[in-house]
Amino acid sequence: MTMAINSGKAVIFGAGNIGRGFLAQLFHESGLEVVFVDVVEPIIQAINARGSYPIYIVGKGAGDILIDRIRAINVHDVGAVANEVADAAIAATAVGARALPFIVEPIRRGLQIRMKKGGGPLNIIIAENLHGAAEVFRGYLRGDEKEDPDWLKATGTAHAVVSRMVPIQTEEERRVNPLAVRVEAYKRLPIDGAAIVGKLPPLVGVEPVMNFEAHEARKLYIHNCGHALIGYLGSRRGHVYGHTALEDPYVRKTLDRALSAVSEALIIRFGFEASEQRAHVADLLERFANRELGDTVQRLARDPIRKLGAEDRIVGAARLVESTGVKMEGLPFGIAAALLYFDHEDPSAMELQRKISDIGVRATLNEISEIKPGEPLGVAVLHAFEQLQSGNFDIL
Repeated sequence: MTMAINSGKAVIFGAGNIGRGFLAQLFHESGLEVVFVDVVEPIIQAINARGSYPIYIVGKGAGDILIDRIRAINVHDVGAVANEVADAAIAATAVGARALPFIVEPIRRGLQIRMKKGGGPLNIIIAENLHGAAEVFRGYLRGDEKEDPDWLKATGTAHAVVSRMVPIQTEEERRVNPLAVRVEAYKRLPIDGAAIVGKLPPLVGVEPVMNFEAHEARKLYIHNCGHALIGYLGSRRGHVYGHTALEDPYVRKTLDRALSAVSEALIIRFGFEASEQRAHVADLLERFANRELGDTVQRLARDPIRKLGAEDRIVGAARLVESTGVKMEGLPFGIAAALLYFDHEDPSAMELQRKISDIGVRATLNEISEIKPGEPLGVAVLHAFEQLQSGNFDIL
């Protein structure tokens, strides 16, 4: 016989911008105590000393929210973390894909304790920017076992689509309050409904969906792609902020054409309703234009080698458009602008420019993006590259 968990507690692994600035708000508004698990000792100490922090909602829906009933534990205190997991109502991760292996042990121990106590299922929301993150993390939990042990069978690992925009906090903001976060009002969190075990507690903003692959693709190829296009094209046009780049007629025209093509492809591939997809894009563009977020072109464009990956936001979107027979518009110019992106503070951008200098743009495009120079997409990208390199912004 299993007992119901009535702790009214959420455990969040990762006290960064998404953990503090998004997940904690949803759980706080759901009436739960929030326990953060992190490795950054100054943040842990600040949470325990202050006991609360503000979230500043800027732009549409502006206002401040005080997040209280919070505690924090260092992830290295494995026993203490395991005990928190053992009687949690919900858990979530927002640590970054590379850090996932380092939170496995306390979660595994907590889940085993939970089963011994008859605690019933626990669902863990995986709020990580990694394709297939939930299955990857489940594999870490499984370890050397050939199949899920009983304690893991009683655990849901549900990937989430995180679309709230949380810009990097400035040094001045950190000095005033190291815990405060500035965010937009948007607070919907679609998660993979098929991965849930048992029942979720009532959670504000959390939306289980059964066609999760479609929502994941839309986030990557509309939201992430749109941000990248603003970043790379905006940088090429000399903009500092994303919102001013969006006001640039050239950037906006290119972005609109690209997102229109991707939207049509998403409708064909995943069956989104056309009017709903148009409304989604319109809402997203309004959010992108939020001046008070202060989102920089540099942040939107950083790490171009990763963002030019064959299945990543821009090239992946172009391949989706190509595979559905939709007319290719805008995207080749986004890829070309990414190839031209220069930022001496960004190691990825500098490595990209070294690579282009050493082996040429054609070989670089093939190596990084798996786009052959002679195929239609390659021809379009190289044409766009020449146009942008020469400063010609008239041809789309």
